[in-house]
Amino acid sequence: MNADTHDAALVPAAAALSHPGLIRIVSEIDDNGPLQRHLLSRTLTGLSRWQLRQASAVGRALGLLKASTDGGNPSLVLTPAGEALAEVYDTAARWARTHHHPSDVSDFVTRVQATLTLLGSAPAGTTGHAPEMDCESLHGPRTALVSWVRDHGATLAAQLAGASQDEMELAA
Repeated sequence: MNADTHDAALVPAAAALSHPGLIRIVSEIDDNGPLQRHLLSRTLTGLSRWQLRQASAVGRALGLLKASTDGGNPSLVLTPAGEALAEVYDTAARWARTHHHPSDVSDFVTRVQATLTLLGSAPAGTTGHAPEMDCESLHGPRTALVSWVRDHGATLAAQLAGASQDEMELAA
């Protein structure tokens, strides 16, 4: 893939990776190690059981999470793609905190989502948003996401193509 292909892949990648439950699960496991499945709702408060099931299903489908055991308990752990995505999330959150985006007081998930939204909506060289956020200010998060898409985006692309096919079949 060339740079233009990677930039084109940022839009669907940013959208798919912006799920708040996915951000929280990946970040929690990255920060604290394996996440016991029976403790998901206690650990990730504020998310319904449905949101947690959806986020863990998406994470497994995208090859970010896998089932394991931790002390004999069923757990979720990060795959290498999930570990790399945690770095993308950290880079996005640091950029957002530095640039006070979307506001001076935002939580980690909101910062990651807002940065991914910028990356998914702005062609390389522009942000489409506030003039003080020029293309160079988004270089770090863009580079991290492009690198992740290049190295781990095949599963994401297959899942997105499958979703598009499902949508077309439903529309027919």
